[in-house]
Amino acid sequence: MNTRATTLRVMLALVSLLGGILLARALVRSEEHPAASVMQAAALRLQRAEQAIAQARREQGFPPDQESDPFSTGMIGLPSSPLTTTSGDIVAKRTSTHRAFAALTVRWFHELGLHPGDRIAIGASGSFPALLLAVLSACAETGIEPVVIPSIGASSYGANIPGYTNAEMLELLYRKGLLPFRAAALSPGGEGDRGVSAYFSLEPRTDLYEYALSLASRLGVRCIDEPDAAANRAQRLAIYSQGAPIRLFVNIGGADPNFGNDAVSLRIRPGLVMPSAYSEKATGGLLGYFLGRGIPALHLLDIKSLALAHGIPVDGNPWGEIPPQILYFSRMPRWPLLAGLMLAAFALVAGWRREQS
Repeated sequence: MNTRATTLRVMLALVSLLGGILLARALVRSEEHPAASVMQAAALRLQRAEQAIAQARREQGFPPDQESDPFSTGMIGLPSSPLTTTSGDIVAKRTSTHRAFAALTVRWFHELGLHPGDRIAIGASGSFPALLLAVLSACAETGIEPVVIPSIGASSYGANIPGYTNAEMLELLYRKGLLPFRAAALSPGGEGDRGVSAYFSLEPRTDLYEYALSLASRLGVRCIDEPDAAANRAQRLAIYSQGAPIRLFVNIGGADPNFGNDAVSLRIRPGLVMPSAYSEKATGGLLGYFLGRGIPALHLLDIKSLALAHGIPVDGNPWGEIPPQILYFSRMPRWPLLAGLMLAAFALVAGWRREQS
């Protein structure tokens, strides 16, 4: 055997493969995503919805604060109120108002192969109202049917203004014809989803619980206020299951019934999450419940990291351009890779035959 010749053939094969890879990368081109026009429409719908909320707040004497909400999105609440449950990051709140999140949700729907008429379940705390409107704007433009159960409690700067909780904003936008969806039920939120929080006071207060009960009565929907976590989840599942099967679960924020409250919950990465090793036993939240049954999820938390991963500006102009990496995708040609592979195979096989002869 000619060791030198064999070495040269192997090197030629490796060079051929490497050349094919480099040429393929050099010829990568960007193409508009098939759903780009729908993404743009969803982003515009979200922008109009946010502006409608801001205008309604002005008319009712709760104008957006120019310091905390410089672009007047109407999605930034108070540092503290009787509806506030935990502390919140103002930068994450402002970042969540970007209209690109509606476009990104459309892209996720497309990746999952969802079609008009498909049903999805949404569990949303009051902490990121803009993200709830983003998902619903995507639903309105794609024909997806959401079943929404919002919580009334919110972290600071979330939907914590009485009269402008998640459920009330949905009702306002429904009446204005900007979003064709309403809350299917609601819950108080807060610790254990019981509407009790001692975070901003020395003693636990029941203001949030009482507000949720009153609001549910006014809207004509059920208030989920079970003291037992298993019964709470059972009520939610009963509501979600009234109709066609659920194709996707969307968690917005960190409400216990949706997100869970154990270490396993914290390890579920934000964004689009496909079913894997998560199970009902691993986490008490519906996020783990659905994943454990083979149903994908959108996990909308850790908003600054989620924004950076998709090119969305952190604390930027919410009406700015949608990042190209959402509207476009890269296509790599296959022929350079095939050519490199064929040349490498030829170099090895031809040399081997020569040695055999």
